[in-house]
Amino acid sequence: MKKLLLMTITLLSSASLLKADTELITVAESDFQWTGVTVSKDKRIFVNYPTWKVPSPFKVAELVDGKEVAYPSEEDQEMFVCVQSVVVDELDRLWILDPASPNFKGVVSEGPYLYQVDLAKNEIVRTYKFSERAYSKKSYLNDVRIDTQENTAYVTDSGEGGIVLLDLGTGESWRALDKSCNAVLANLDGINFKSTGSYKNITNSDGLELSDDKLTLYFSALTGDILYEIPTAVLRDRSMSPEERCGHIKITNKTNVPADGFILHNDKLYMANLPEEGVWEYDLVNGKGRTLDFGTTIRWADSFAKDSEGYVYFTTSQINYPENQRIKYGLFKFRPE
Repeated sequence: MKKLLLMTITLLSSASLLKADTELITVAESDFQWTGVTVSKDKRIFVNYPTWKVPSPFKVAELVDGKEVAYPSEEDQEMFVCVQSVVVDELDRLWILDPASPNFKGVVSEGPYLYQVDLAKNEIVRTYKFSERAYSKKSYLNDVRIDTQENTAYVTDSGEGGIVLLDLGTGESWRALDKSCNAVLANLDGINFKSTGSYKNITNSDGLELSDDKLTLYFSALTGDILYEIPTAVLRDRSMSPEERCGHIKITNKTNVPADGFILHNDKLYMANLPEEGVWEYDLVNGKGRTLDFGTTIRWADSFAKDSEGYVYFTTSQINYPENQRIKYGLFKFRPE
């Protein structure tokens, strides 16, 4: 009897050690590779599909009862070139970033665009064309955050390496940081994934996020393990050169993980831990990071979003997996502790 009781206690203890940090919920699955995800105030979910090796019939879609529906319309899909990210801002406006570089072959002649969508009308209400001094042929505008206080969009360039600003009032755009600044460049020569091994594609500045007070922008290179921050006022200061702005960058975490996009929630940044194929949580208050245990392999957590109920969402894009080894692309959510 004592031996049986001891075995039971041991099994229960083992189960508690193996238990995931929090439940991972499957929201939707797709046959097509998506990257970006965002959620509106009334929990409408929007995703996007870049034009890479295997094109999707969608560029942007809304998930309605778990099914993909072209958004804002079927006709708009023809206008988009290669949509990389979508984000809903605090004013409940949807923004669509199109770097216009299909399969990373170079920016097409029309150049990249940022679109503003009215979610009540379900239509594009303003189109911003980036100026030619804001990007190069080798650019790949990757992720975007909207500063509703300063009416400014902050955009990473993962191709050339840099951060681009767009004044949403005037439509003027410029490079606030360029490749003269090491912080926007990859500091690793690749990523070693636990499931698929060495991945040698180099990607520069990728994920970015605004602090809640909009005073700080956090960013990192995908092929990098350093998390940086810079005052947004410095980025907006037009009297400074990119080199001068670079001098105001601080290291937030010098032992971070290679990650794609990320989201801030309750003073914690959530992002991929790409080598471990998991999700990384970095606490900005105590400066500590950890990999969340969901008890499953996360096949390249790509973009992150959050909703009004406190759930964090992310897509899986499986970029490191050969196409013949990929399963359905997933959209998941979890509620952080």
